[in-house]
This record gives sequence, structure tokens and C-alpha cells, in this order.
Amino acid sequence: MGETLTGVPMYFVLTVIPLMVLLIWSASRIRTAAEFYAAGREYGGLRNGLAITGDYLSAASLLGITGLILMSGYSGLLYAVGFFSGWPIILILLADKLRTIGHFTLADVLKSRFSDSRIVLVATLGYFPVVVIYLSAQLIAMTWLLNYIFDVGYERILAGITLVALVTALTGRMIFSSRAQMIKAGLVMVVMFVMTLLAYDKASSSLSELFSVSYWQVSEVVTGVVVSEDSPLALFSLGIALILGPVGLPHVMRRFFSVADERRARMSVFYATGIIGAFYILIILLGFLTIHLMGQSDAPSADTGNNLVLVQLAELIGGEFLAAVLVAILVVVLFSVMTSLILTGSSAFSHDWYARTLNGQKLGWNERHLHRLASSVTVVSSACLALFWQTENVAYLVGLAFAFSASVNVPLLLGALYCDRLTSTGALAGGLAGLAATVAAVILGPLVWGQVSVSDEAPFPWRHPALFSLTIAVLVMWFASRWSSRNTTEGDIET
Repeated sequence: MGETLTGVPMYFVLTVIPLMVLLIWSASRIRTAAEFYAAGREYGGLRNGLAITGDYLSAASLLGITGLILMSGYSGLLYAVGFFSGWPIILILLADKLRTIGHFTLADVLKSRFSDSRIVLVATLGYFPVVVIYLSAQLIAMTWLLNYIFDVGYERILAGITLVALVTALTGRMIFSSRAQMIKAGLVMVVMFVMTLLAYDKASSSLSELFSVSYWQVSEVVTGVVVSEDSPLALFSLGIALILGPVGLPHVMRRFFSVADERRARMSVFYATGIIGAFYILIILLGFLTIHLMGQSDAPSADTGNNLVLVQLAELIGGEFLAAVLVAILVVVLFSVMTSLILTGSSAFSHDWYARTLNGQKLGWNERHLHRLASSVTVVSSACLALFWQTENVAYLVGLAFAFSASVNVPLLLGALYCDRLTSTGALAGGLAGLAATVAAVILGPLVWGQVSVSDEAPFPWRHPALFSLTIAVLVMWFASRWSSRNTTEGDIET
């Protein structure tokens, strides 16, 4: 592919260099601990909303959904709706409460409610698979994008990106992500809008024809794509993960602690919801336009997990220049989201659990040392998954990260904020049960068991186990809370 696109590498370099200079400049502006952990307190609602948008629009939104709509029809559309639908939940349930409790992170919310420090450790362990899987999706997407530009082997590009990620993990700064995200959110919206207009003009069809079910079915027959055969219960499980998952994402939730008051936190979600909603409208339109424009041609290569469909569409409607500009913007977006994930996930260990929970005070060098160690482990683990899952669609993987978030951190967070009868024993047992159930379901599911076993069918049939693992977490929380409350009451009576 790289041999036929002789102009793309040049256009890519000319576009990506000024954007990367902006990121490097932003990286040098950290001054205080508040800036390191929460990107400072100077941002208002609109600016913080733009930063949230830049954080949230990851590889799954930009690349995976378009490929899924072309590949599996309704299931791909479900991802687009699901990734957006969690924002009203955040706005209604969490925008005010999250900002009024704590200084930086979820750990402060749990510490203010429960005296058992092990609960913070469970929440931190719950963050780890979320960050690692989410980061692996960014690495996969970035690797395939650079493979598209330079036609170098997947493993070699992944090794290079991993090295850059390790350097970033050891030297990066949180405020770098915040400042750059606001500009990148605008760039993403502009390029998506331009691509939608160009694709719609080239399609030369009305909206009624574009969304025609009969045409969709014809396109599926021509391309050989089969609509997902997931059962309704499996799709419902996916919906739960997509709706509740954003509530527990560490790099998104920390944005609520980056503003000065509750009103700004609420307005941050308001602006982010509007911008992200407009983006997903565009990405759904692009998905159907992709069916219309690429349906009669050969289906995209499955070796890339259908993660390059959007880039191939850009080349079709705008030539090499548009494809190169799109890839450059996507690489910058992915790099910034990658940095945000590494730093936020690592600070959950070094700051939330180690410094604030175990020691009760800042320990300076020791805390930073643990932060670097956690960052390195996160990057290496994500790189291993990116190598193992290199042919998977990145939207699948981010949905899996959302399942971990919905099964561990979301029950702990909502329970701490809204359930007065939840005890420390219940929170600890439920968090561990949700984490164990999700890990077991993933290992026994199609994404792991289906690739390492010769068996045709995985013991756990669903790709996204949120319905199963969340149910177990909530039931264990309820039973353990009742059991501990009864024992406490009986002990008081005997005394």
C-alpha cells in the first residue's frame, strides 16, 4: 500500500511536525502537584469540556466504529450510540457530587466514605486493566496508521511506539495533555465535518437512500460482510458496558477535579456532551457513507481489524493529501490520549494508593519513583496485548475496557455516593468479586480463549461480560453488606 501512496509520507510529516511541537511545548508547563495530578484549576467549563472531548475521542471512536458499521451493521451502530450514551449518566448522577468530594481522584471519594484502605487498593487494581486494555487499543490503532504511511512491519512499528511511550511515561507531564486536548478536539471536529461533506457529495444520494435498510442489506451481500450474530442478551451486556463504562474511566473522571467549583464541573459535562454528541452524529453518517461508497469494492483487509476503513475512505474522497492529514491528526490524538492514560493510570498507584492512602503524606522522590515504575509496567503490558490482539477491531477492545470499568469502579463509586447501607466489607468484597468475574470471563471468552485454544467455541460466549460481572459485583456487595451489618448489630446487642 505504501508504494502506491508516494505523496502520503511527505504530507504526513508536514502536518504532524507542527502538531507535535505544540505537544512538546505544552509538556514543559508543570509547576505544582495540583497541575501534575489534575492539570491545574484554571480551566473553566468550556475549556475543560473541550479537554474532556479530546481525552474521550480515542481510537475506538475515530477508527473502530466506522469499520464496525461496515463490517457488522447494527452492532457497529450500537457502539456509536453506546459510547455517547454514558454522558447523560455522568451529567445527572456525578457532575456535582464528584467535584464536592476530594481533591484529585476517585480515591478521595472512597476514603471519605470508607475507613478500610484496602478498598482504595481494589479500585486501583480495577483501574489497571481499564488503562492497559484502553492503551493497547491506542497502540494498535497508531501502529496500523504508521504502517499505512510508511509500509513497515507491524512488530517493528509497535516496538518503536512502545519505546516512545516508555520515554513519555518517565518524562511526561499531565498539563501537556490538557492544553493539547482542547486544540485537538477542534481539529478532530473540523476534519470529521469536512470528510462528511466530501463523502456525502461523492455519494450523490439523499438521506433517505443513505439510511435505506434495503441498500444496507445489498451492500452486505456484495462485500461479504455478515451482520453480527450476537444474541440479544450479549448485545444488552455490551450496552451496559458502553453506558456505565465512561463513569469509571480514570483519565476522564480526573477532569472533574480540574475545575474550581461544582458549576464549572457541571458545565464541563454539558459542553462535552454537546461536542461529543455532534461528533458521533458525524461518525454515524460516515459509517453509512462508507457502506455506500465502499460497498461495491473489495472489502477492506481483515488483517488490520478493519481499523483503517476511515483512512481508506479519506483517500477515496480526498486523495493522498486528505488521507495524510487525517492520519497525522489521528496519530497526534492517539499519542496524547496514550500519554493521558499512562500518567493517570500510574498516578492511581503512586498518588491515590501509595502516597495518600498508605502514607498520609507526600513522599517526594519515592512517590515519583513508584509512578515511573507503574508507568513502565503499564506500557509494557499494553504493548504485549497490542501484539496479541493486533488483528482485533479497536472498538471491541475499548468496549472490553469499559466492561472492567463498569464492573469494578462504577459499583464502588455509585455505592459510595448513593448507598448508605453499603459497608466497608460489602464494598471490598463486591469490588474484588467484580474484578475476578471480569478477568475470568475475558480469559474464557472469545478474545482470549478463542485465540489460544483449538476449541471452536469459548466457554464464555460473550465478548463483553459486563452484565455477568456487574451482576456478581452488586449481589456480592449486597450480601456482604447485610452480613457485616447483622454481625455488627448482634455484637452491639451482646455488648
